[in-house]
Amino acid sequence: MMRSLKIGHWVALICMAALVASCGSTRETAWDTTSDSVQLDDAAQAKVAELMTAADVAWANRGDATQAKAAIDAWSAAGDIDPKNVKALTELTHAMYFYSDCHLRFDDENPDLYKDTHEQGTRAGERALSAMSPAFAEKMASGERIEEAITVLNASAVPALYWRASNLGRWAVLDSFATLLSYKDEIRDEIREVMEFCLDANPLYFYQGPDRYFGVFYAKAPGFAGGDMKKSAAHFNIAIDAQPNYFGSRILMAEEWAIKEDNRPLFEELVNYVLNTDPNVIPELVPESICEQRKAKKLMAEIDETF
Repeated sequence: MMRSLKIGHWVALICMAALVASCGSTRETAWDTTSDSVQLDDAAQAKVAELMTAADVAWANRGDATQAKAAIDAWSAAGDIDPKNVKALTELTHAMYFYSDCHLRFDDENPDLYKDTHEQGTRAGERALSAMSPAFAEKMASGERIEEAITVLNASAVPALYWRASNLGRWAVLDSFATLLSYKDEIRDEIREVMEFCLDANPLYFYQGPDRYFGVFYAKAPGFAGGDMKKSAAHFNIAIDAQPNYFGSRILMAEEWAIKEDNRPLFEELVNYVLNTDPNVIPELVPESICEQRKAKKLMAEIDETF
């Protein structure tokens, strides 16, 4: 029997689809229109280079929570010294998402840190986009809607857009029920526009990330907001066919499509693939693969409660 969803949980599911929400909220945005005035002397440039190297070394060992946090601290310090450092700030928003999703989410004793780190990751993404395009920052700071402001960006902005959006969507779910309710219009209008930009500009980004997003979006959104389970399956299948060993696509399809469709055999197939595949299958993503296997174990442990 398909499990019933309480109203509050359903709204949360809708908002979780808003991985790229740009809506106003209780959080303060970080659009920076002043970074062009910063000039670094030789000592500052040397310090930034040192911090960037340290961050790369720590990130290589991000499967360890302490090392993931060290990478965050180093990229954050580099961005503070050099607010025009697009690479540092883009890596920072990505690192904060990973640290929250693969370390803090499993720490039941500190849910506020889990939520707050996603909010900080959102701000890092805004700083990255501001450093990349002062014109974009000015439009956003003046209150323009993101789907209008985004026209000044190009494909180089996709990583910062993607990770800012991922952090913001997760923060919105974790923040409060009132926050979620306030975002429903942005989910329907702004969110899709941003991810369609990413899908058009760089559909291959992060192992077919834009298609993975739309797999989630179309599964979670109700019909009046564009939900469509056939479209969801199509996007998930594109992501999985293109990157069969990126575990995250299978876990999301199990969580968001198979459960909603009450398809236990597909759920088991997707989750067991993750559990039974060597996490070294994509060498550069071993920490992410191990993280998804942790999620898979939890899903299988709860399968009889889910179906």
